[in-house]
Amino acid sequence: MDVNFYDRLGVSNNATEEEIRKAYREAARRLHPDVNVEAGATEIFLNIKEAYEVLIDPTQRASYDGKNPKDLPLPPPVRVDTFYSRSSIVRMDEEQLHYALLEMEVMEELLEEEKTSPPTNIALILDCSTSMQGARLDVVKASAIEIFQQLRPQDLISLISFNDKANVVIPAGPNADDKRKEVRIRMLQAGGGTEIFQGLEAGLNEVRRNLHPSYINHIILVTDGHTYGDEDACRNLAQQSSAMGISISCLGIGSEWNDVFLDELAKITGGSCIYISKPSEINQLLKQKFDGLGQIDAERILFNFLPGSGVKLRYAFRLKPEVGVLSTSSPIRLGNIPKGSRQRVLLEFIVEPISREIDQVLLAEGDLTFDIPKRSDKPFRIPIAFVRTVLESIKPEPPPHVIVEAMSRLTLYRMQDQAKHELEAGNYDDATKCLQNMATHLFAQGEPELAKTVLHEAQNIQQRQEISREGDKRIKYGTRALLLPVGQRN
Repeated sequence: MDVNFYDRLGVSNNATEEEIRKAYREAARRLHPDVNVEAGATEIFLNIKEAYEVLIDPTQRASYDGKNPKDLPLPPPVRVDTFYSRSSIVRMDEEQLHYALLEMEVMEELLEEEKTSPPTNIALILDCSTSMQGARLDVVKASAIEIFQQLRPQDLISLISFNDKANVVIPAGPNADDKRKEVRIRMLQAGGGTEIFQGLEAGLNEVRRNLHPSYINHIILVTDGHTYGDEDACRNLAQQSSAMGISISCLGIGSEWNDVFLDELAKITGGSCIYISKPSEINQLLKQKFDGLGQIDAERILFNFLPGSGVKLRYAFRLKPEVGVLSTSSPIRLGNIPKGSRQRVLLEFIVEPISREIDQVLLAEGDLTFDIPKRSDKPFRIPIAFVRTVLESIKPEPPPHVIVEAMSRLTLYRMQDQAKHELEAGNYDDATKCLQNMATHLFAQGEPELAKTVLHEAQNIQQRQEISREGDKRIKYGTRALLLPVGQRN
């Protein structure tokens, strides 16, 4: 990506020489190869050095401005806001946590007038193993037929079935009205085992055949079972898919599928993982996923960053538009922003003890890159830095409401995660207490059904030292759903 020299230094195109010098000095202090050995730091420093050498020289700068009028910064079509748990960081001799909430919103008025949504390039991968036999496969087939009927002619869609092997039922191509497609879907039958890699590989090949940045390129996997022995191959495929800008979303039916594994595939690519408790929910959730992909304002959002000295990003969680745990290593793939929605991510930093000579803490710095469909010439880039002033003492202050709301909901999700860690470690009493405490909070927040499920699983731990598979998923994805707006919960 060719970023203009002003953006590289993080200054405006009318910056003074002193502002340019200051920006370069600060960048050199953080990124010079002699002091920063993080991967990618040297390349970033060399790019900044190149920009500085041109812009600090009046003759070269005038020549650059004259030859690159189109390369000068334009108002980005996305607004970025950052909220912090505290306005400053207190100087301490021990580690401390600090939270930042990153919010991105597409500014419709800055986009070109465009009435139609971008076309989609989607592979729908259906598990047709023996466990899908009956109502599950019947509803999936009916839902797929309905989706094919409702998509627009410009949308590209393929359908792959898999068990021990994959079969391209409908190759990628325009979604023309074709009764033969419906017949092929209706003829799908259940049988054999579950090898997810077979389905993912065939689906990736179909999407790749028509890969284009102006399309929404996506893979949707629907399964109800575990895959065995091909997990590493699936992870490698997800990495390849991510590098091509293709996201993977997973819909798991029932209680037998491996939620940890499918969550990982979704996290690698910036997709999402959805729990379907019973066949009657399949149609609604599958259509909801397709409808969302057809209404995208910004896509392939990446957060490229370097953590500050003595700082570690310990946790990252996407709150909107689809909830999910994110990677903590750069780049973080944040996903998309649907029309009328926002991207909202909560970041948890752990800060080492702060020495006396430090008066500012850089939590992380880098940039957000993203594509706007139908503007496929190059990605947009917004530089970003999370910086906090260090004070000797801080007056008590309430965090911003948006932070409080996010953390209160996320706490419930992390409590169930903590309960499972305690259970795996054999700390049954601690796991039970954690779930009981969680149930109390759920009752207080008006979630009695989920609270009852949590209490039932607390009893299972006391009596059998385990959590049921169904209860585990109901709690995990139930607490995730609490992070969604009320109208989007199931």
